[in-house]
Amino acid sequence: MKILQINKYPSLKGGTETVLFDTIGLLKADGHDVILLSTDEGEVAYNPTYTISYPKRSASLIEKIYNLPSFFYNHSAAKMVELIIEKEKPDIAHIHLYQNSFSNSILPVLKKHNIPIVMTLHEYRQICPSYLLLDRTLQICERCINGNYLNCMFTRCAKGSFVESSLLTMEMYYRRLFYKTEKYVDRFICVSNFVYKKHEDFNKDISDKSIVIYNPVKVDTPKDIKKGDYLLYFGRLSREKGIRTLLSAMKQLPDLKLKIAGVGDLSLTEIPPNVELLGFKSKDELQSIIYNAQYTIVPSEWYETFGLSCTESLAQGTPVIASDIGAIPEIVQHSKNGFLFEAGNVQSLKETILKAIVLSNEEYSEMAENGYQSLSKFSEDKYLKQLLTVYNELIYK
Repeated sequence: MKILQINKYPSLKGGTETVLFDTIGLLKADGHDVILLSTDEGEVAYNPTYTISYPKRSASLIEKIYNLPSFFYNHSAAKMVELIIEKEKPDIAHIHLYQNSFSNSILPVLKKHNIPIVMTLHEYRQICPSYLLLDRTLQICERCINGNYLNCMFTRCAKGSFVESSLLTMEMYYRRLFYKTEKYVDRFICVSNFVYKKHEDFNKDISDKSIVIYNPVKVDTPKDIKKGDYLLYFGRLSREKGIRTLLSAMKQLPDLKLKIAGVGDLSLTEIPPNVELLGFKSKDELQSIIYNAQYTIVPSEWYETFGLSCTESLAQGTPVIASDIGAIPEIVQHSKNGFLFEAGNVQSLKETILKAIVLSNEEYSEMAENGYQSLSKFSEDKYLKQLLTVYNELIYK
C-alpha cells in the first residue's frame, strides 16, 4: 500500500508530529510505502519526500500580506498534490495538520483523482476558528457551536489579537461556505471519545464520518519501579497547558522540586527557586528524565484531545497527576494509575500533590504497575491494525 501523509510541520513541534512520525514508522515497518508532504518550516525531524514553501512566523509583514491569499486557498499546495498523484500514484491520503499552510485547496485535487482521504482530528480546527475552544482569557469557549464564528473575532480568541482572530474567522467562513471538509474527507479519526463527542455536538456531519482510534504509545518490557525525588512537567510550553497554575502551586510547596522540560512560545517569569527549567531534551534524554521522576504533572486548561504526555509517562512506570479535563480521564484513572485535580485550580493541584507524595512504596508500586496495565488499549499493534482497517475499507470499498 502506498500512503501519502500530509502535515504542516516536518519538525517535532508537538504531539501531532510525534503521532505522525510514529505512524510513518509503524507503516514502514509493516511493509508499506509512505510519502510525506510537509512545508519547509522548522528543523527537520523526519525528512519529507516533498515540501512546499510557506511564510514562517518570522516573515516580514510585507511577505505575509503578499501571501495572504494562500491562507485561504493555496494554489502551490494544490499543484504539488497534483504532481505527487501523477508521479507517485498513492492509494490513500492521510491528512494531519494542514490549515494555515496547505489550506483546503488540496482536498478537491485528491477527490478529483479518487484518492480516499483520511483526516486525524488532532485539534478542534474543524469546529473552532482558533482551534483550542478557548477565549483570550483562557476560559473554555463554545460560543461558535451554532456556526456563528464572528464570536472568535469579537472576543479576540486567537491570543487576544483582533487581526489574527479576524483572519481565522474569515478563513473559517470561507471554508464552511466553499470547501466543507466533510464533503471531501471519507473518514475522520478522532483521537479520543471526547473529541468525537465535541465534534458530534458542533457538527454531526463530521461525527457521522468519524471513528475513534487512540494515539499509539510504545510500551517496552516493564522497568523496575523507581520512585524519584522530583516532579516533572514535559511538553510544549504554551498558554493553554496550565504551566502558570503549576508554578503557583510550586510556590506554595517550597520543599518539593519540579523540573520543566520543553520549549514553546510561553514566557515564564518569576520562577520559584524549587523549579528547574531544562529546556529542550532529546527523546532518549526525556525518557530517562520521565523514568526518574516521582510523578509527571499534566496541568492542562484546555480540552486536551488526547494527552500524549500521560501515556508516555505511564509507559516509563511513572504515575501522572493531571487535570480532569478533555480526554485526560480516558487515560488517567484517579487513585489507580495517577491522580486527577480540577483544571486551573491551584489549591486543588497543591492538595493533590500533597496526597500523591505520601503514598507508601507499596501503594506507589501498585499505581505504577496499574499504569503499565492501562496502556493496553493504546498499544502500537492495536493502533496499526485499526488504522489499516480504515485504509483498506476506503481503498477497496
